[in-house]
Order: sequence, then C-alpha cells, then structure tokens
Amino acid sequence: MDRKVDLTRNNTWIASLKLPILEQVSLAGRTTWKIGGPARWLLQPRSITELQQLLAHWPDGLPRLILGGGSNLLVDDNGFTGVVLELRRYLNRLELLSGHPDDEIVQIRADAGVDTRSLAHFARQNGLSGAEFLGGIPGTVGGALRMNAGAYGSDIQALLSSCEVLDTQGQRHTLTVAEMGMGYRSCGIAQDWLFVSALFSLRRDDPQRIRERMRSLNRQRREAQPLRYPSAGSTFKNPPMGAKAWQWIERVGMRGAREGQAQVSEQHCNFLLNLGGAQASEMRRLIEHIRSRVWQSGSVELALEVKIVGSEGLLSD
Repeated sequence: MDRKVDLTRNNTWIASLKLPILEQVSLAGRTTWKIGGPARWLLQPRSITELQQLLAHWPDGLPRLILGGGSNLLVDDNGFTGVVLELRRYLNRLELLSGHPDDEIVQIRADAGVDTRSLAHFARQNGLSGAEFLGGIPGTVGGALRMNAGAYGSDIQALLSSCEVLDTQGQRHTLTVAEMGMGYRSCGIAQDWLFVSALFSLRRDDPQRIRERMRSLNRQRREAQPLRYPSAGSTFKNPPMGAKAWQWIERVGMRGAREGQAQVSEQHCNFLLNLGGAQASEMRRLIEHIRSRVWQSGSVELALEVKIVGSEGLLSD
C-alpha cells in the first residue's frame, strides 16, 4: 500500500450508515480450518444498498476481504490488516419465486450470504431437485459462485440462471451464466467484484425422493471424508488430465504426512487437517511440500482449490 488508512479516524462514510465497526476480530473462528490471526476491522453490511454505499466511498489504500462461510480460506497467522466484509449475518435471504403450479422448472433467489446447505434444504422442502449435492458442502452462495463449487457430478453452474454482482464502485450488474466464464472450480469474474445474489433454476420432484438422495450423498461423504478435525475440504484442484489430486499425493508417499499440527488426512489425501492449534505457516509448508513432491515426481502442478489470505489480501496461487 502507498499509505495506511486508519478506519477509526476516517469513518465518516461508515458513520453516516450507523454501521458498527468491530476491531481485532478473530478470523480463525470464522473459517472451517480454525486457523489465522485477527482482522483489524470487520463490518457486517445489512443490505445490498448499504454494501453499495460502502464500496462507492471506499478509501484508497484500504485492503478488503469478503467473508462468507470461510470454508476455503487459509488466513495468515498475523491476521489481516484491512477490513473484512462479512455477508452471512444479514445478506442471507432465500426466496421462492412464484410461478404457475404446473411449471416443471421453478426458481429460487438466494443472497450471497446464504449457507449452501440451507439452500439445499430450502429446495428440498419446496419439492425442488438439483441442489442435493450442496447438502454437505459448507460455505455460502457467494463463495460457491466464486469457485463454482461442486461434488458428485454436479456444480453450481448447472443450477445457475443469473447472478448479481457489484463492481469496485458499488455499481450493480446482472450477469448470465455465459458472461461469468465458469469452469472447473473457477469463474471469470474479477476478484475485486462482489457476488450479492443469484437466481437458481430447479426441477420439481417429490420431497421424500430428494431427501433420500441427500441422505445417500451424505453417507458417501461421511465414509470418504475425514470429519473429525477441521479442514477446508479439498485443498487442491484435480489436474486436468490423469490421476486425481489425492492419487498424486498418495503416489508420492505423503498420506499422513505432518508439519507440526497440520496433517495430510490418512482417510482422504486431498484433505489437510488441523489436528489442534495448527498455524497457517505449518499448513503452508505442508502445502508447498506436497506440491514440490508431486512436481518432482511427475511434472504435475497441483493448483490450490483454497485461497490463501496474506496480511493485505488474497495471495496468488
């Protein structure tokens, strides 16, 4: 940064909204990995309009980080020196859009802060199929859109009709799926643009059949994935060709490998676990050790599925 900004001394733009400024807020408790230092400041915008006003008057040189469910973030041990915008407390509305009772396809509108599992259960309760795979995926709709979250042969892109985003000046845009440039665990929207809502198209089905599919997927997840210790789910994306990420990690002999209190899961090699009190530095060393071993073994570069947060923002993969 060219210059430092002290939010507590330059908060006229926030004071006009009567928005509380939280200071030195633990981020470890707000991520599924349970790792990381504090955020210097944390704001919880209460509406999309309020979020627009914040962005429109954002001071130059003040880093910001968007936080949903924290399910794919590794936060630096020293924390984040800027402002965290936490969306899930208030931007969490789900709405079933009315249509003709005979319509086979029905739409749900979800705010970016909606829990992905809540979206899956809301769809089930309304007899709508297609979101079952989200029933075991932690996080929020905004994060799921950012990474095109998926499991068991489906992903967010398959359900999505359109989404609303805010640009860096707080201007609102509605984008089609084609305009989002979505791919495997990725989307083409600029990192500094914010997802605020999405429209999903789902197919009518019997709620009991939907429930059984969700239970079946959850049984598969419990059998295949380590759930005893905190993790961020899959750490690495699967390479575009050949063996999957977990197979490469196993192939280079790193199943169960440890760096301090960070460990490669014995059950699923693509899950890195916090055994208790793990530091971000330990997890990062373990990540880089894995990537180095895989590269040396097969010239395969494992791209991160998780995002690493440095003191002033997201770091490149």
